Amino acid sequence: MAEPFDDPLQRYQVMSRLGQGGSGTTFRGIDRATQRQVAIKVVSLRTLGDDWKRFDLFEREVAVLKTLSHPGIPRYIDSYASEGTGDYFLVMELVEGSPLGQHIVEQRRQTPTTLRDLFDQALAILEYLHSLSPPVIHRDIKPANLLVDPQGKLHLVDFGGVRLAASASGGSTMVGTFGYMAPEQLHGDSGPATDLYALGATIVALHAGAEADTLPHDGLHIDLAALDLPAELAPALQRMLEPDPKQRVRSVAEVRHALKPPALPSGSSGPNAKAAPRSRPVPAVSPEAEPLVPVDEIRQLARVPAPFSVLVWIFTALGAGIMTVFQVVLMPLVFHLVRHFSRRQSPQKRAELEGDLARVEQTVVQTRRSLSFVAGKTHPIRDSDDEQPRGKGSGRGSKH
Repeated sequence: MAEPFDDPLQRYQVMSRLGQGGSGTTFRGIDRATQRQVAIKVVSLRTLGDDWKRFDLFEREVAVLKTLSHPGIPRYIDSYASEGTGDYFLVMELVEGSPLGQHIVEQRRQTPTTLRDLFDQALAILEYLHSLSPPVIHRDIKPANLLVDPQGKLHLVDFGGVRLAASASGGSTMVGTFGYMAPEQLHGDSGPATDLYALGATIVALHAGAEADTLPHDGLHIDLAALDLPAELAPALQRMLEPDPKQRVRSVAEVRHALKPPALPSGSSGPNAKAAPRSRPVPAVSPEAEPLVPVDEIRQLARVPAPFSVLVWIFTALGAGIMTVFQVVLMPLVFHLVRHFSRRQSPQKRAELEGDLARVEQTVVQTRRSLSFVAGKTHPIRDSDDEQPRGKGSGRGSKH
């Protein structure tokens, strides 16, 4: 029979530390009434200083966890405070498992089969959270907040940044982790689409065995083409990781639709039938199509001899900067306006327009990369090193 405890400070014994979150520190503990191990999050008013937002987040976490019931989310057990010390406690179900963040630390890459299983389990958790009224937004999905228990079941933990989607309309405190945050979270905006972005970044990081903020980027986009993603996951991840929330998937249902294998063309059936190519958000440009600017000729500028190379360096470095601003800031706006004003055209005309836009985008990217290449090759310091013969170590390069 469980021993009764009137004072929760006596009932729950705080033991070893498990981790540090944004709104408090989590410890392993013992529930003396049941002799079961629990997880206890502690936030102390003594350490808050003027940062009362952390305490607000802690109280919100307590309130939200009381309402949640899902096997992939730690169950709320109790909450209490110590008036004498100014400590506040949240008691939850202890999840015995390995954080996926440890795989990143060990640079372990997940197999496509394991990755798909983790993906599906995470989507089921988000589907539950986002289906509540109002939707519950986690705001800090990342490998470190996903645990896998010995049975292979996934658990989402640390609801210290949780938010109810209907509780505010932008302008709230920024919560999240760089690399996994959607761009709009930098301004305090969040919703189901931001959780989906974070999950997409998490899956890509687990595939690469590296934190998301260290992955190759092309402007605001994670360069998925450089990561050799599993073919069955790539289309969904591409849509989940769109920096522009208007172009991103907005629900788990849309992600699952993007994960479906492409339908076979009409009249094709049987094991020898070829699958239809996967659709892409933006039509691919034909490899044979000529770029809108001669990018190969731009790269030839890297061979200009000194002292003209200094002028080339100045203009190409400036040009690369301008192209970056155009690609990241202006091009999405221009494309959005073009698509908006062409929405009444026929599907064929719109398909041709999408192809033209894709060709422009590809050309901008190629031009920026070519200008950056030339700027790097003609940098004055590099010129002094690159032009010296490798051998005896004499000359101008060896004196610096």
